[in-house]
Amino acid sequence: MNKKDVILEVSHLGKSFGNHEVLRDIDFQVRKGDVVSIIGASGSGKSTMLRCINLLETPGSGQILFHEKDITDPKINVPAYREKVGMVFQNFNLFNNMTVLENCMVGQIKVAKKDKETAGAQALKFLQKVGMEQFINAKPRQLSGGQKQRVAIARALAMEPEILLFDEPTSALDPQMVGEVLNVMETLAKEGLTMLVVTHEMAFARDVSSHVIFMANGVIAEEGTPEDIFVHPRQQQTKEFLSRFRNS
Repeated sequence: MNKKDVILEVSHLGKSFGNHEVLRDIDFQVRKGDVVSIIGASGSGKSTMLRCINLLETPGSGQILFHEKDITDPKINVPAYREKVGMVFQNFNLFNNMTVLENCMVGQIKVAKKDKETAGAQALKFLQKVGMEQFINAKPRQLSGGQKQRVAIARALAMEPEILLFDEPTSALDPQMVGEVLNVMETLAKEGLTMLVVTHEMAFARDVSSHVIFMANGVIAEEGTPEDIFVHPRQQQTKEFLSRFRNS
């Protein structure tokens, strides 16, 4: 595989909070078109790793290379980087005082410096993509959790990122709303969007990912294709973690 296909390379990433080491010596690559699912028990460091990649947390050690540029360099333009490496959060993070359409326009106008007409057209395009175009004038409080998350995905897509990070995008949702969000994500994966997904949805990790990373106690315990991880796991802790999902 060509080196230039590598969009993101994490090398020896470490992170501690006080004396608590949350991440230790994390190494992996994300190539164009990859759908990488990160699985593991709560507290294994998955979300902290994602937040380091998006610079919401400052990495303690190691490098995060985006197109071979180290984004931990203090001189990096963080808003410009986040345009390219978008994030969808567990709790939506929508602006409650704005309409659905305005939520999907504000980043384009403030960060990408687009005019309102261009931003509105782009927002509408991606709201249509996630099936939320009929709610453009609604406020977030009028939406279900699943609808809010679809708007959050549209907002991220409207920035036209090269890679989209998802931090447990379904964990705040009622079970009946999980499917509508996973369906959108599966469609994006099929269309070739590069995605890095922290998830507890094992069926998604098994059926949609191109690559699966299993984390435990702040390290990557095992990684490989979905078949490697779900059908032929090598590590005992991977087997134990997956034992409840194996027959699902």
